[in-house]
Amino acid sequence: MSYCNIYYITADALGNTTIWNRCLRYVVLSENPLIGTYMALYSLSILQNIETVVVNKALRSCETISEFLRLGTKDKYFFENMSQKDSEKRFTIEDPVLKFISLSRDTHMLPSKTVYVLNGTVYIHVSESLASWDSQELMPEASFEQDITFKGANNLKYIDISDCGIHTFTGNIKGLSSLQTVILSGNNLNYLSESFLDEFLGLENVYASKCNIDKDFFALKSDRILQKTRSLKTLDLSKNYLNTLSPGTFLTNSEIINLRLSDNLFNDIPFKLTLTPSLVELDLSNNAITTLTSEITNLLDWLYSKNGQMKLKLNGNILSCGCRDLTFLHWLNQTLIQLDNNRNYTCMNKDGERTNTLAFSDLESLWRQCSGELFFYIALITLCIYVIGVVILFLVLKNKNFLVSYFLQLLGNFKLHIRSDYKTDVYIGYSDEDYRFPCIELREHLEHVLKLSTFIIDRDLLASIDKASGIVNAMNSCWRILLVCSERFLKSEDWSMFIMRTAVLSQSPANPTRIVIIVHNSCLSLIPTELLSAVNDENIIVVSEWKINYILSEKLRTRLFD
Repeated sequence: MSYCNIYYITADALGNTTIWNRCLRYVVLSENPLIGTYMALYSLSILQNIETVVVNKALRSCETISEFLRLGTKDKYFFENMSQKDSEKRFTIEDPVLKFISLSRDTHMLPSKTVYVLNGTVYIHVSESLASWDSQELMPEASFEQDITFKGANNLKYIDISDCGIHTFTGNIKGLSSLQTVILSGNNLNYLSESFLDEFLGLENVYASKCNIDKDFFALKSDRILQKTRSLKTLDLSKNYLNTLSPGTFLTNSEIINLRLSDNLFNDIPFKLTLTPSLVELDLSNNAITTLTSEITNLLDWLYSKNGQMKLKLNGNILSCGCRDLTFLHWLNQTLIQLDNNRNYTCMNKDGERTNTLAFSDLESLWRQCSGELFFYIALITLCIYVIGVVILFLVLKNKNFLVSYFLQLLGNFKLHIRSDYKTDVYIGYSDEDYRFPCIELREHLEHVLKLSTFIIDRDLLASIDKASGIVNAMNSCWRILLVCSERFLKSEDWSMFIMRTAVLSQSPANPTRIVIIVHNSCLSLIPTELLSAVNDENIIVVSEWKINYILSEKLRTRLFD
């Protein structure tokens, strides 16, 4: 009888209770503009063989009507008292259901032994055959603030009281242990007792969408509220602006299969997935999720492998597709989990621009953008460290005597030698074939201009002394060793190599700048490596001609004195 424009039911409509009790099993009165009180429909629930009652969206709380001429006093249980307001004759419902049935003066309006109040508890009898009651959008206002006990509801498995204006859920409800599905969506669960569901032991499906649940209360008590519903399989908490759940939520709900948390304010999955091993569908659309950690994605994949299927809805979240989310984006592309919206979600890139996740299907290019710069700088720094290390190593090897001398001075009573500690000022080493410049011009400049004493092997080495021993002794007794590195000196003579090696060996931390080299610019590449490594760059004097001039004189002055 849906959409039949039924406005009212006369008192004798259900007068022959024998027929109705025996024959009536299904009643559908949806979408009829009924006038009166919802308590008038209660009589349907006590018919002997009634199984299903559907009267959703079938009551208008205020309507202009004419008097019910056939309504007798004994039949008033179909309607509450009607009141007319002046000439408009408007009908109003004065009280919600619990208030109505708790008024002793009105209990005579219902059949005996169906509804009564005892010690503050409301007892409601229903037919033992009743399995389903659907009264969506039937009541304009009601509350469950009193304790209620149902009698005879052993087979009642389905109740839909969504959008009924129920605003208080603080009473204890008993007698519905067989109830499997309850739909509370659209009511006001702001006042909810943490023990409200304790007696619903067989409850499998709870729909509480758009119920104005107190998010702070639920964040503290969600685990306690669901503690006794151990058979729960479907839970709908969408559109409640929840931002978190209490730790331990679903600890006793291991059978849950379908969880709807869409249109809330969650920024991650607000419960431990290990507590819901049977979960196959999770709706997190339209929340505040930006990314999922590797731990979460691994657990989601674990649920898929365990149950053979897994659906995850993330559409409506503004995800992050920046450099820190490469692992998450890779998971979105590779996971076997069934994702909504073709795996394409709105996201913010690393520059703060809005884009979508499919734009990052080529993660290699994103990796280059994110990590390429980092690894470039790492490579550059490594190269710099390597170059600096090579330079430092070269300087250490080249200035080994200086460094040893410096640290020896720091650690002990070590002292550098001075010119007065030596018998001769300068040992001049040269090639026998190029004797003119070192033995004449250079020697005379050192002795007469710079006033330095010199040792020249052709002049000062005694004939009775072995040449090699004489060279070694002479170098050890000289303050400076001045090597004139002509082309012949560097190329041909064996004695030249002996002189250079002896000079290198005679240099010590006590006299680290002992060797001074004069070399023609055309012969720089001919200087042996072992000699270059032992001589400070400042002590290598490069000349363009073998001739004493002012520049050469000044360089000799600064390098041969203290």
